Amino acid sequence: MSLLKRLLLSVTLAIAIILTGTLAWSVIAARQYLDGQLLSESDNAASSLALSLSQPGNQDPVTRELLMTALFDTGKFRAIRFTNPEGAQLFERQQTTPATLAHSQAPNWFVQLLPLQAPKAQRAVSDGWRQVGQIHLTVANSYAYEALWRSSTRMAALVLGAGLAWAFFVVGLLQWFRRMLQQEVEAQVLAIGGQNTQASPHPDASTAAARPLVAELQSVVSAIAATRARVRATTQEQDERIESLQLELHSDPATGLANRRYFINELRRVLSNTGAQHANNGHLLLFRQRDLLAVNAQLNHAGADAWLAATGAQIKAVLTTAQTTQTAQESKHSLQLARLNGSDFIVLIPQLPGPQAMTLVEQIRQVLQATRVLLADGHSCRWAYALTDYEAGDSVAQVLTRLDQALMRAESAGHGEVEFLAHDEGQAAGKTDPIATGQWQQLLHQALDTPGLLALQTQPLECTGQHGHTEQQEASLLLHPPGGKAPLGGALFLPVAVRLGLSAEFDLQALRLGLQWLQQHPLQRLVLRTSLPSLAQASFLPQASQQLQEAPPELRHRLILELDAHALEISPEEVTDLAAQLQSSGAGLGLRRLDQAPMALAQIHQLRLHYVKLGGVFAEQAQDSPGLRQLLLAMLHTLRQLGIAALVPTTVAPTAAALLHEQGAQLLDTPEG
Repeated sequence: MSLLKRLLLSVTLAIAIILTGTLAWSVIAARQYLDGQLLSESDNAASSLALSLSQPGNQDPVTRELLMTALFDTGKFRAIRFTNPEGAQLFERQQTTPATLAHSQAPNWFVQLLPLQAPKAQRAVSDGWRQVGQIHLTVANSYAYEALWRSSTRMAALVLGAGLAWAFFVVGLLQWFRRMLQQEVEAQVLAIGGQNTQASPHPDASTAAARPLVAELQSVVSAIAATRARVRATTQEQDERIESLQLELHSDPATGLANRRYFINELRRVLSNTGAQHANNGHLLLFRQRDLLAVNAQLNHAGADAWLAATGAQIKAVLTTAQTTQTAQESKHSLQLARLNGSDFIVLIPQLPGPQAMTLVEQIRQVLQATRVLLADGHSCRWAYALTDYEAGDSVAQVLTRLDQALMRAESAGHGEVEFLAHDEGQAAGKTDPIATGQWQQLLHQALDTPGLLALQTQPLECTGQHGHTEQQEASLLLHPPGGKAPLGGALFLPVAVRLGLSAEFDLQALRLGLQWLQQHPLQRLVLRTSLPSLAQASFLPQASQQLQEAPPELRHRLILELDAHALEISPEEVTDLAAQLQSSGAGLGLRRLDQAPMALAQIHQLRLHYVKLGGVFAEQAQDSPGLRQLLLAMLHTLRQLGIAALVPTTVAPTAAALLHEQGAQLLDTPEG
């Protein structure tokens, strides 16, 4: 119970006791007064009647009876009786109705609670010196009860009215006091952290000059003012300390970017925000510096930190520009760049549609490619890129797991493209964002229908083995969005095309562009990647065969289509049909990522393959794992027996490179960018 309520209750009880006591004493006094009046009236009436009966002219019995009857008829007496000196009754009149029923206003409980006397009086009646009788009077108290009842009710009404008026007054007074106390104290307390003293050189001058509306609060206001001065100084010191600790806790000391803890908390907050449908979806880009140790050796530790900080600043500038131009989205979350550990960086891209997000990813990749450091071996340091999309409600672990898987693919492939692992990969169709899907459909259909939007991007593949040095070109599709936006690499939009059922159309376009490229470069050999979903579409193989048959033989002999080895595990018949068509037309077939699909090794002998690619990470791990080493040797032995070239990236350690050369593998040098 609050202090004001306790005060109100105590005052109310005190006033109630006072008013109740006043009412009780008033009623008791009135009752005593009426008792005295009844006794006096009975004595006076008896004396007057005895004197009248004692007159010589009233000695006649008839006259006496008339006088006593007239007095009884006044209604103020309950009984009148006249007896002779011997006690014989000569006259008697009395009321037959009981006293408690003789009145009509006072209730029975009131009569029983406050009983009044019914006094009796007697006087002698004489005739001269001779006593002729005695008169007996009993006064009726019904009128006294009525008077006492009226007086008590009026007094009770007065006391009740006074009590209610006092209660309303006290309630109003307490409310006013509480309001004034609340306003005065709250204003002073809330002003403790206020910044309203900019113009005054003395922060407490305005507070000291202020006077409270209630004089009793002057000491409280003064104490609060003094406290405010101390709290302001303490708060400023604590704010500075908290800001310093937050910077240390949430930022990377070398680059100044957000650290892993801060980014994970931010990602968890974004994923937990499920308020609006499709409003909290987005993408995550993870990129890793694969040669950070070599960069440290080249630039020393301080120089490497400065290079990473400068690179991070350039990427933040790109994100800031994208954030300011993001007018149509009204995003609730900003673009975030963080450093997860020494070599891993991550970018949160919330609420951007797929094409815009991919354009931003390509801009980041171009910045990273432009700032690479030239190492001592003559090669530039390499970045590996992984991209995934997320939906509100996903867990942090699921999203980061997809990123790790995509990053492993990028490192295993050894190229400088972005590996995109979609949210719904391997899940049932129909779980994608319909808004983003519609935008992708419009862009991809426009790319297929508009000449010039699709182009080939090639990079040389230099293979070094026991039998010399060979060179070929590896091509990937490049999409130029309308409006002069940055082009999108195939790794960014082809996974979406697969989900939308357009992979066959894009692979056919790549085949058409590849044949045109071969016609323009007579002495080059070209490798084109083909996706497994295209093989599953019935129209792809006949149209691809028709394009190959229509092309000149010298072009077909310099063309190689490359499949993921996983296709041979799950769709061996489609791969066999493709291999037969390519063999009949003179084109070649290659497999990549055999180390990630070792069961495909059982089907390789059925195909006529031009080469098989193994991952550099797999070859590195085989140096420390006896089981992986035996698997690698078995793969290389099988390929050597079948006369199929084995290609491995040159990023492996010298000991692994020596083993690969010994087993007949060729080291594949793939420049990034």
